[in-house]
Amino acid sequence: MSNKNSGKVILYLMRHGQTILNKAERTQGWCDGILTNEGIEVAINAGLGLSDIKFKAAYSSDLGRAVKTARIVIKENKASSNLQLKELEGLREVYFGKYEGELERVMFSDILKFLNVTSFKEAEKKYDFQKEYCNSCAILDETKEAECYDMVIKRIMKSIEDICIENSDDNGGNVLVVAHGGAIRLIIDYLDKSFNVRSMDNSSTSKIIYENGSFKVESVNDNSYSEKGKAMKRAIGN
Repeated sequence: MSNKNSGKVILYLMRHGQTILNKAERTQGWCDGILTNEGIEVAINAGLGLSDIKFKAAYSSDLGRAVKTARIVIKENKASSNLQLKELEGLREVYFGKYEGELERVMFSDILKFLNVTSFKEAEKKYDFQKEYCNSCAILDETKEAECYDMVIKRIMKSIEDICIENSDDNGGNVLVVAHGGAIRLIIDYLDKSFNVRSMDNSSTSKIIYENGSFKVESVNDNSYSEKGKAMKRAIGN
């Protein structure tokens, strides 16, 4: 999986900025809402907070909200030169089929009913919930378009592994990856269940180390970069 000259890769895995569908609490998988003003502002803050990190490469999902967030972060970055964004279909959010654009509460109510539980807490006790919410959606979706867990995790992890191998073989370094809340939760759950991730804030960063063919989750749902960016703006009077 890796050669003797391969280097350590540090993935800065960021969730996209808030969109209008996030704000309206609607399900957003492959359907795509535009970033709200607040979403743009927090993405700029996160970009400023990360501006002194030298990235050797940058990737995003090919969905607009992730692309725009990644471009904002790249624009604010002072430490990297000639950073070209690579958009990957494999980094897309889970595809929710008929639930795309539906109110989140409707989808989750259907899932809880299907799993025969009354709350998320109960669902997490009885099931591997990160896995079963995908599988439930796929079963409940009469259009047969929604992705089951195995489809999603295979797609996403292939992209993450390809990114890591490509950059590890090129001596390693810091790599920016802008993706989606559900996808990032699934990645972290797949690599290390001890984090038990329930939510992922817009423009938050999770850090994953890849070395000698192995992954280690270092931090999850970290908002310190956007807080640092906000403080930097205040310091210069913006």
